[in-house]
Amino acid sequence: MSGDHGHETAETRRSRLEGGWESILGHERTVSALRRAVREERPNHAYLLLGAAGSGKRQLAEVFAQALVCESEPGTRPCGECSGCRKVAAGTHPDVWCEEPGGKSDSITSDQITELQRRLSFRRAEGRARVVLIDRAGSMNPQAQNRLLKTLEEPPPETVLVLCATQPGQLLITVRSRCQKVRLGAVPATQIERWLVEDQGVAPSTAAVAAASSRGLPGRALTLTDSERTEERQQLLEQITAAVGGRREAIDDLCRGIDRDRKGCAELLTILQELLRDAMMERAGAQASPLYVDHRIGGGLLQPLSAGQLADRIARVERTRGMLHRNVSPAALLEDLLVYISLEAPKR
Repeated sequence: MSGDHGHETAETRRSRLEGGWESILGHERTVSALRRAVREERPNHAYLLLGAAGSGKRQLAEVFAQALVCESEPGTRPCGECSGCRKVAAGTHPDVWCEEPGGKSDSITSDQITELQRRLSFRRAEGRARVVLIDRAGSMNPQAQNRLLKTLEEPPPETVLVLCATQPGQLLITVRSRCQKVRLGAVPATQIERWLVEDQGVAPSTAAVAAASSRGLPGRALTLTDSERTEERQQLLEQITAAVGGRREAIDDLCRGIDRDRKGCAELLTILQELLRDAMMERAGAQASPLYVDHRIGGGLLQPLSAGQLADRIARVERTRGMLHRNVSPAALLEDLLVYISLEAPKR
């Protein structure tokens, strides 16, 4: 797709689109519905793909875009061989592009939406359709979302917008109501494990741990198989454990590392929330499998807390996440949260 793709290479994009619909791991009902829309040539004018990071939203959106501009017969789209398919895979199709967050604010701005609308005012260059992917759509501020409303209310002919977001609440209800919502659920761990071994060449023992800790997210599972990232992850887990245990140095290190990085803070909050969830399940004696089979923060650190108190801490993490989009320092939010949680943990 044309547009800013960060550090992604053309080879990575081609690899992701190779195989068309068959390359999508899981989400069979969603894939079937989108394939039917392409086959019948009756796509909705706007879709909202909802799923956690690593669920495969971006890949699904791109394969859908490729299918919509494919020049082959409806039942074979995307064929992967025609000019339209090749250009989408190369990121050079003039009628298919992506809008992504950028700049210091790591958000999609009102100016970006204005430029999007300007491009949509022109005729299609060559494709059967025009497709705009808005990745991490939840990063749009209210002004950008309200500006996008005009396009959602009066979409140009043969134009499909695909918004990707992690939570519906990130978007105004007026935006959500004008999109066909598609939720991507968790992919079974057994399916992810098999995919890691057979398609990604991951060692079975590594694949088993990654799949179990993936939360049903293929992208997350693949990241967990990277040895360098695995080492970084282990260090982060140990830092979080020390911070929850009340170690001031660990709290300061985590906050210093986050600084103004809202995306990094959101990722850290997710890990903290998951670790607390595992501790809560363990405390309650639940039979649910832990998300972190190789790391726990339960036991002595959180033993005094009941399952209900741990649930309260999890809710507090979620409230902190909701404040990240405000004009507040991510590091300050994180510090307040860690101090709050650690006050109830025994000091070492």
